[in-house]
Amino acid sequence: MNIAVSCGGTGGHMFPGLAVAAELRRRGHRVAVILSGRAVEADRAKADLPEGAEAMLVPVDPVSPRRPKSLLKLWRAYRSAKRQLRAFRPDALLAMGSYTSIAPVLAARKLRIPVVLHEANAIPGAAVAFLARWAKTVCTCFPHMERFFPPGAHLADTGLPLRAEFAKGIGGSKADPAHFSLLVMGGSQGARDLNRGIVQTFSEALKAGWYEPASRLPDRIVHLAGTRNEDEVRALWDASGLRETGVEIEVVGFEHDMARRYAEADLCVSRAGASSCFELALAGLPAILVPLPGLARDHQSRNADMMQLRGAAVSFAQKDFADERGRKRFAGLVRRLRASDDPKLSRDKLRAGALAAAVGDAAGRVADEVEAAGTAR
Repeated sequence: MNIAVSCGGTGGHMFPGLAVAAELRRRGHRVAVILSGRAVEADRAKADLPEGAEAMLVPVDPVSPRRPKSLLKLWRAYRSAKRQLRAFRPDALLAMGSYTSIAPVLAARKLRIPVVLHEANAIPGAAVAFLARWAKTVCTCFPHMERFFPPGAHLADTGLPLRAEFAKGIGGSKADPAHFSLLVMGGSQGARDLNRGIVQTFSEALKAGWYEPASRLPDRIVHLAGTRNEDEVRALWDASGLRETGVEIEVVGFEHDMARRYAEADLCVSRAGASSCFELALAGLPAILVPLPGLARDHQSRNADMMQLRGAAVSFAQKDFADERGRKRFAGLVRRLRASDDPKLSRDKLRAGALAAAVGDAAGRVADEVEAAGTAR
């Protein structure tokens, strides 16, 4: 079977798409990966293609009716996708969402190629919501999403495909039981306010005596700050006074081995992107999720709320870092989760909820839906 996989242009869509492409190749299918957006010119993206997979390049920019040039580029992307798909002759197309899916899906519809969509977030993006009317199946990661799609749309709960390394080990499995380790993931886009809020909270907690005795502070803090923010975050921690109390602080610009970082942590503070949510779930790592405000459809807040409803994490609003009352509440959350003796809020309870929300075979589930669509053609 010939299968085309539209991966989008960023990691949030690309890595799950590549995971499914690798599974389809493992099953013996001929696979073409459609690279769009920033991925078109990314040598790294091409290098990450599964062995034996082919590449299609479909350049396209974000689409807006207020920018006529973007509509012209979409038309060109549609024609390019249609030409390449006609030559490849796929039995099915898998599109992983985002604006980069529009041209390939419209081209596939014109060529009568069955389409499977994948939506990673708890609220579908505009592209997936629009394209769902022509899809055989929409693969979802969160429950109760029927109301976001047209009546009669076929939804399949597949989970989010992740890279294989995230299946190694359970959160805390390599952590020193005598020391409480906090992992802060502030390396994503738009994380500056989160980084500053975390450091300010612990610095203030130390000076105001919110942790009494001070030895109840985390024993170790690993802060993934992002390469752009690394120097600033390190300087903030240096000025916080925590090092002088014996707290071990490690600031990292970029981390290749996230599976190890998850396994060594007892608690994580993270944004609520879909990939982060499901990596943490698969690792069984208790988390405080701080959604990035201002995103389209506020989807990270919905992600965080759904993870909290499933007992897999605690949601905390970024705006609450802006005042002392909110910072004190955050410090209290960390303190309670360190003690882990509250039956209503313990790390063991969150770990159980996270593992219950995890889907270890998501790539296989999505591949099943793609094969079914191609077979029914």
